[in-house]
Amino acid sequence: MSHFYLHFFKEKSRVLDMEEVIEFFDHFPGFDVEMDEKSVRFLYQHPHLGYPCTFYITPKSKVPNIQRLSPKYLEVNFHLELPIFTPTYVVKHIIHIVKKICDEFNLFVLSEMFQDVLEFNAERILRVFQMVKKAYLEKFPEKYKDFHFIKEEKLSGVLRYIDERDALQKYYKDLDIILPKYHFIEDENHEPFIAIEWKENTQVVFPPYLDYLLFNQTDGMIKVISYQEFLKNHDKHLQDVPGFLQGTKVIPKKTYKLLNKKAKKHKWEPVSKSFTKINLNAFMDA
Repeated sequence: MSHFYLHFFKEKSRVLDMEEVIEFFDHFPGFDVEMDEKSVRFLYQHPHLGYPCTFYITPKSKVPNIQRLSPKYLEVNFHLELPIFTPTYVVKHIIHIVKKICDEFNLFVLSEMFQDVLEFNAERILRVFQMVKKAYLEKFPEKYKDFHFIKEEKLSGVLRYIDERDALQKYYKDLDIILPKYHFIEDENHEPFIAIEWKENTQVVFPPYLDYLLFNQTDGMIKVISYQEFLKNHDKHLQDVPGFLQGTKVIPKKTYKLLNKKAKKHKWEPVSKSFTKINLNAFMDA
């Protein structure tokens, strides 16, 4: 898999204290440190989403055509390798880590798309990442078949719910409201869908961008319900989750018995599809 590279520089100095860098990464959740004669590697995996990237310190320069750069910026043999197929939501998170690194060690950055070394700018780095990703897909269009490409807004919303689900669960802990996990599925035509499990006689949060509810009845039967059909009939009985993603709904206590009864007794439109489970990393934003 191709990567996006971001190299770090200092102005008129090559000094980068290794112990300070290691201590810096030790304070970030999700990082492990490996080292050998080839490099020091700060391996990152997003704590909730699992997407990886790696920061490297190497004995020699990895910058191509370094002679073209302004002489006032000196390389410190420190760079980031970020997989091209990383969702925008996660890229923004990693860019935030890059900002902290630049602030802590007075660093500047260089991408292959930059004419020269530049000060940190989050929007510019994201824009260049997206340009590199687009160019890679144009060069290797067969890679489109490796993912289900969906809109950035949708995938970012899904990832944010997963990322913040534990924190939101604490908010609802004393109310006995369940925050379900997403189920990612595809039909026999490989069309992707997003579902959640809703256990009978429970209050649940309905996260954004749902296609189906898997209503798990106490008798063991699982009923597949179109979420849009459910909303059409019962949106008035739901509440918006305050201060969270638009489209996130919750079953309030005053209507949860009614909605559980309706979900079980109503004759929903049959869903004549055969589903198989897929992983979150099968999705990518265009």
